[in-house]
Amino acid sequence: MNGESHIGSALLILLLLPVVILHWERRGGDDRLYGLIAIGGVGFAAWTQGPGGALLAGLSGVLCLLLLSALVAAISRVWRLHLLTGGHIKLLAAGACWLSLTGAALMLAVATALFWLAALILRARKAADPRPDMAAIAAVALLSAQLMA
Repeated sequence: MNGESHIGSALLILLLLPVVILHWERRGGDDRLYGLIAIGGVGFAAWTQGPGGALLAGLSGVLCLLLLSALVAAISRVWRLHLLTGGHIKLLAAGACWLSLTGAALMLAVATALFWLAALILRARKAADPRPDMAAIAAVALLSAQLMA
């Protein structure tokens, strides 16, 4: 991991902190925060990789947004489950702007695994609120994917 990657990770952490903290305080994340994360990812890609990198970063975010929206809508329609909110989808899509297409796929895989693991643990413990903290899971998955890529 070179110096630019460390700077990118630090910037991403700074951008993710308000989203996670607002979620813990039971206040919804503002769309401007998600937009700032996405713009930061595209801008960082432009700085490190040029216009082609910025285009790929934006494409990564849009593809992630479309994929997650379609999957969540299908799951909601077929099984009547509401696994993710619009804010969670926007957070993951904005995070995908910081990653390559393979990094975004890795982020989604890590987020899915952590979500189901957390749900199983909460269910086994018979927690009052069996829904996992998806904002924190998304932040961990995003940072993990960035560090692994």
